[in-house]
Amino acid sequence: MKYLYCLHFSLAFICLVRGQVKIDPVSFIYYSKHLRLDPPESDFLKVFNPLLPTVVLVHGWAEDFKTDSNKFIREAILSKFDANIITVDWSKFAKEDYVTARVAVPFVGKQAAALLDHISKEFAYSLGRVTMVGYSLGAQVCGAIGKNLHGRIGVLTALDPPSFLFAPYNRDDSIHKTDAQYVQVIHTTNKLYGMSGAVGHSDFYPNGGERQPGCDDDEDHEKCSHRMAWKYFVESINKNTFLATRCDSWNDFKDGSCHGERRLMGGLQTVEFAKGKFYLRTNSDPPYGKH
Repeated sequence: MKYLYCLHFSLAFICLVRGQVKIDPVSFIYYSKHLRLDPPESDFLKVFNPLLPTVVLVHGWAEDFKTDSNKFIREAILSKFDANIITVDWSKFAKEDYVTARVAVPFVGKQAAALLDHISKEFAYSLGRVTMVGYSLGAQVCGAIGKNLHGRIGVLTALDPPSFLFAPYNRDDSIHKTDAQYVQVIHTTNKLYGMSGAVGHSDFYPNGGERQPGCDDDEDHEKCSHRMAWKYFVESINKNTFLATRCDSWNDFKDGSCHGERRLMGGLQTVEFAKGKFYLRTNSDPPYGKH
C-alpha cells in the first residue's frame, strides 16, 4: 500500500510518495542498574520499576540503539542515577535514506507514545516523571512522541535536532516547547544537521551553535559539530560545568554585553527551568565545560 506524505513549507508543499509503511520494526529495549548488558527486548514491563523515574532515549539518523550516542548517554545516566531506561530502536527506518527516516518520524512517535501511555495506565505512573532525550533526528522523534501522548512528560532534551524537511515553529510538524512540560534544546550546528531557531523553553548555543571547537581539522566538521551535542550532554550528566548566559545573540555574547541570568546546560536534574536563549563557550577537548 502506497502512502502520500506532504511536508508544508510556508506556501509550498513537498509531497513524497513512499512505499508501504511498517511500524513493526520499532522495538523497545529496557535497561536499569541491574539490567545493563544485552537486556531482553520484550516483556520488560515485567521488570519495570514504577518507583523509579524513567528516561526514554532515542537514537539519531543512520544509528541504532547500540551506537555511541545511545551507549554513552545510557551509561552516564546509570552511573549516576537509579532509573528505568527505555531505548527506542527505530534503526530499520533510521538507517534508510534521510527522506524515508524523516517520513517515519510521526509513525515512530505514535508507537512510542502508545507504549508510554500504556505504562502510565498500567502502573498509575505519572508522565511527569518521564524524561526524553533524543539526538539528531531522534530529537524530532521525541517531539512526535510528546505530541501523541495523553498527557505531558516532564522534560525533553533535544540534542541538535534537524530542521531539514521540517517546518520549525510549526508545533504540529516539528519539535516544539509544547511537547513536554520543559523542553531544552542544545544547538551545535545550524545548517544541514541542525537548526538555528529557538524552539524550546530554553535553547542553548555552545560556541554560537555552529562549528564546535576541536572539529576544524575533521574531514566533515559539520558532522563532527553535530556529534558534539551528545558529547556535551554526556559530560553534563557526569559533571556539569556548562554555565551559559542568557543573551539575545552570539555577537552580543562575544562583545561581553550580556548580563542575563546564568544557567547550566544539559544534565538530568533541573531544579529551576531556564527560559530563553543561552550562550557559552566550550573547550576543544574533554573536559568540554569551562566553568
